[in-house]
Amino acid sequence: MTPLGIDLGTTYTVGAIRGEVLLLSDGDAKSALLPSVVAFPPNGKIFVGRSARERVVMDQQNTIRSAKRIIGETWHSYQTKRYREHYGYHLVMNDDQGVAFDTRAGWITPDEVATLIVATLCSRCHLEPEQCSPVVTIPASFQEPQSVATIKAIQAVGFHQAYLMDEPVASVIAYIEHSNLKYGAVYDFGGGTFEIAILDCSRLPFRVIGFGSDSYLGGDDIDYALASWAIDEALKRFGWDLGSDPETFNRLIMASEAAKIRLSEVESSEIALNEIDPAAPSDLGRLIIDRNLVWDLCATIIRRTFSLCDEALDRAKVKAGQIEAVFLAGGSTLLPGIGNYVADYFGSRPRSDVNPMHVVSIGASLAAARSSIMSSLPKIGSLSRIAAGRGSC
Repeated sequence: MTPLGIDLGTTYTVGAIRGEVLLLSDGDAKSALLPSVVAFPPNGKIFVGRSARERVVMDQQNTIRSAKRIIGETWHSYQTKRYREHYGYHLVMNDDQGVAFDTRAGWITPDEVATLIVATLCSRCHLEPEQCSPVVTIPASFQEPQSVATIKAIQAVGFHQAYLMDEPVASVIAYIEHSNLKYGAVYDFGGGTFEIAILDCSRLPFRVIGFGSDSYLGGDDIDYALASWAIDEALKRFGWDLGSDPETFNRLIMASEAAKIRLSEVESSEIALNEIDPAAPSDLGRLIIDRNLVWDLCATIIRRTFSLCDEALDRAKVKAGQIEAVFLAGGSTLLPGIGNYVADYFGSRPRSDVNPMHVVSIGASLAAARSSIMSSLPKIGSLSRIAAGRGSC
């Protein structure tokens, strides 16, 4: 059986085998990142990944993203309420009090969205599910309903056996197999969510003993902050409103994200305003952004992550100074300067030598290949102890 690791993420899904990420055969051979987006266009086809993401602007009601945020949730739950406030989807309550998206293809549940994403990952990486033994990662904050819904989604792909593992545990396994550490921390700042986990690393399996999380705190917030700044600047400098049309605003969000990502390699980037709005005059200018501007705009967002770090340490009954190693995960940790803030908080430089966008899938794949770890994990279908290695936090 092929030891497969799957990071079923809110923003991206990534697969790996024995520590090597899998490249997608979808025309972008250099990318291991499958956008966790599913679209149902009028022609009756189903788009998954980048082709689906491109439809967010033109067909939002039928282009589902960030479904992981409400997987396993009930119609009346707090998470469903927050999701409805953040997104404009037409949600409905299904027969078991759960949530479904009302699309032109019919009612689609969040776990069905997850099934389509994982099945597409397998297809584009030329994997046969029945020949794989995957470790699928879940947030440390997932409770039994969310875990059970993830189980349902994975089973529907066609795996004969599969296992669940907490994402922070997988992140640490990507760095260390055995260690002399007592306490470690994983600072996971993704596109849509943030999670900090404190782990007891003194023996295998590593255990999450405290965590703090917010499923609406991530790189998306930085993108929105940049887009809002761009709207204000375009009005002030050029007298043009980029915020009045929803499609234009969505294009601005994507352009802001791309400009932000470029800042991980260069000191400054730009947003070409006349490419955002087709109706704009051709001489509409460009806005230059640099790292200092981004930090000014997202200072409040970053501070919120450290409030959650306080919460996690309190749950674990551990002081920041007792953390011997900090590991970064999630694409938003690539923003220049994040590591400095994390180092100031914990008192030690965080490790990011494994790609933060790949680290969870890499760790899960290494776990899948090690019998000493696999023997401690619950197979999918076992509901008595859903998330491996979890403490009583």
